Amino acid sequence: MLLVFSDYLRKIIVQGRSSKSTKVGDIMTEENKLITVKPETRVLKAMQLMTDKRIRHIPVISGTEMMGMVSIGDVVRAVVSEHKEELNRLNAYIQGGY
Repeated sequence: MLLVFSDYLRKIIVQGRSSKSTKVGDIMTEENKLITVKPETRVLKAMQLMTDKRIRHIPVISGTEMMGMVSIGDVVRAVVSEHKEELNRLNAYIQGGY
């Protein structure tokens, strides 16, 4: 389950609850399942998940341990870097630098 900002607004602020005394489990939306990736997940797969689920951050889980968090910015930078490398290889090939 994932706590989303709309859950916080509707279930904490609007209902007059206190953030300090309310358990996260009490306000999480049931239909929101935690979306994760593994360290070996390909960047484009993570990007597709993030796009499909409309999320900006995705936890990286190995077994039961959280290894890190990937943002959509991280994913975009990786894709742009990969495309730049490919363009450089193609330019080198065209110019006879291979």
